[in-house]
Amino acid sequence: MELLIKSNYDILNEKLSLVERGILISILLCKDVDPRITLAKLKVHVKINSVKDELINLHEKGFIKWSGYKAAKKSKDNVLESSGARDIIDWMNALYDRKFKYTDSNLNPIIARIRENSIDDVKLVVANRYAEWKSDAVMSKHLNPTTIFRPSKFDKYLEEAKRTKSGESFVTAENINLNHGDVITSEIAKTFSDKDTYNIKIYQADESGNKRGNGSHAVRYGKDIKKMINIQDRLIKKEHIYIYIQKWF
Repeated sequence: MELLIKSNYDILNEKLSLVERGILISILLCKDVDPRITLAKLKVHVKINSVKDELINLHEKGFIKWSGYKAAKKSKDNVLESSGARDIIDWMNALYDRKFKYTDSNLNPIIARIRENSIDDVKLVVANRYAEWKSDAVMSKHLNPTTIFRPSKFDKYLEEAKRTKSGESFVTAENINLNHGDVITSEIAKTFSDKDTYNIKIYQADESGNKRGNGSHAVRYGKDIKKMINIQDRLIKKEHIYIYIQKWF
């Protein structure tokens, strides 16, 4: 391992964490003409596996030259991608009401798409396909990781999702932890997509501002919900309560 700092004072760089500074000091104390010997000495005093993230950061910031960087970076990326893919599987199971398992056949196509796209774009395609296929007896059978994340189809699905905004409401709800049955406040409404529709339940409010009756289901565009909430906020007395419904079909 080669130390690349020009001056020992560089260790005090504000951009470094205390752990990173400690590692640099340790490398400095173990420094040898041969970088391999420096690394060998460091391993005696520092558990490399426990500070891999810091070593990756120091290498990328130009403070050290670490021979194990590429392998450590690849391992870290694989863990993050696998974790992200598992989160997508969990979300698909909740949204689709399915029980997809963490098998390689399910995870690998998702990991491949995560490498090429943002997590939000991946979520958008998942939600868009659901919005488009859920009511189609034939196409609803294709709501699975293999079909949705197929390389030859994914870009087409993503383009359609961004163009139509269909399904964006599910991504919005997921990202702000909006759950089925939650009251839609003005702050929540601000995050809604103007051009996508949301399932809601509208209740009359009683004298104390509590729900009255059984309420009525409705599908409204995000922009219309914002208007409804804004009007409600201007009233002295609350007349309606708006509830987010993920799905009732």
